[in-house]
Amino acid sequence: MKFGEIVELGGVREQASLATREIIRRSNAEAAEDARVHLYVISCDTCTAPKACCSFVTTAYLYEAMPIAARLVRERRDTPALRKRLRDAADRMETTRSVEYRSPCVFLDASERCTIYEDRPSVCGTHLVSSPAEQCARPDGKVEKLLAPLQDAAPPELAQVLAESIGLEPIGMHYFGVMPRMVLLCLEAWGREDFERFLAKHVRAAAERYQKHRPPA
Repeated sequence: MKFGEIVELGGVREQASLATREIIRRSNAEAAEDARVHLYVISCDTCTAPKACCSFVTTAYLYEAMPIAARLVRERRDTPALRKRLRDAADRMETTRSVEYRSPCVFLDASERCTIYEDRPSVCGTHLVSSPAEQCARPDGKVEKLLAPLQDAAPPELAQVLAESIGLEPIGMHYFGVMPRMVLLCLEAWGREDFERFLAKHVRAAAERYQKHRPPA
C-alpha cells in the first residue's frame, strides 16, 4: 500500500489527530486551572496582536505532520508552490539560530489566521503566555511563558508506537524535525509504496543537517 492509503484507510490519521488534540486539550486545561488558582490571565485566549508566536522555529513529530498532509491533499492545496514554500521554510529553520529566526508560518493566511488550526502540532497549541500579547512581537518584549508538563511536545513513546504501527524503520532516533520538513516529507511520501525507506532516509538526513548546520542557541 501507499503511504497515503495507510494514513487514511488504516485509521492512522484519526489516531494521530486525536492524540495531538488531547495533548493540547490537557495542557491548556492545566494552564487554565493554574491561572485560576494563581489569579493571572492567559493572554493568548484573547490575542489580537500580530502573530509573533507563528513566526518561530516550529518542530513536530512525523505523526503530527500526517493529519496536516492529509488535509492539504484533501483540500487540493498540495501544489508545487506550496512544497517549495515548505522546503524553503525548512531550510531556513534548520540553519538559523532559534533566537534569530523570524518568518511567518507557511500556513498563515493573509489575515494571520492558521489554515490548519484543527490539525496544528502540539507545540503550536500548548505554548501560552501571561504577559501582554503585544510583547511577543517586540524584539525587547518581556514575555512571561507558561510552563506546563505537556508543553514541549508529544510523549516520545506515543511517537514510537505510531511509527511502528505503520511499519517505519528504526533510525536510531524519533521521526522528528522542523514542522515544514515533516509535512513536506509526508506529502512527498504520500503516493509511494517504498515510503518506509524513503522516510527513514530523509528524516535521518534532515535531523543530521539540523544538528550539524544549525548554529548553537
